[in-house]
Amino acid sequence: MIYKKSDNKGYSLIELIIVIAIIGIVSTMSLLSINVLFSAKVKADSQTFNSEIGLLKEDRFTVPTDSITNTTKEGCYKSIRIYQNATDGRLYVQKIYYDPTTGAHYLEASENRNNGSGLKLTSYTSVTYVEQRTGATYDVKGSDDVRIVFNKDGTVHLESSTGKYLGAGKFIFKKRNGDAVANVYLRANGSHNVR
Repeated sequence: MIYKKSDNKGYSLIELIIVIAIIGIVSTMSLLSINVLFSAKVKADSQTFNSEIGLLKEDRFTVPTDSITNTTKEGCYKSIRIYQNATDGRLYVQKIYYDPTTGAHYLEASENRNNGSGLKLTSYTSVTYVEQRTGATYDVKGSDDVRIVFNKDGTVHLESSTGKYLGAGKFIFKKRNGDAVANVYLRANGSHNVR
């Protein structure tokens, strides 16, 4: 028996470098695609929040109804809040109403999304709120929420008990890593937009 010597000498260094380069390019493209996907979801959340503000402003003449007693609340204002749910840690936009006689907010009867929790935002989103008048900044998390109330004339309501604008300011929508993606601006005069 004659054994023939194999011509296979393995991979050359250049071939290995090319394979490693291809793997690096594909990995980078995958990371960029994931980053773009997360940014798009956060941007969509900012647009959803801005739409909720617009719906609230249009609905400011409607008398709210209490979710427990199912009675209308004359003299109260429909409002919304953005908050972090303690159960799942995600941000929600919830329909509530403001009672100026007590200075308290209550769940609005029309809030039937997610068993009354409100509209759920994606898990990729975090929000930092910058108050318009003072410039005070805090993250919307834990017990910190931001409430938005419109007067009948379309301006943002000034809560008389604290003298604080409810929600007039800038909402910075960020990815989990802290990178800002979009800003929702709500001015005291009631105008709002996303940038």
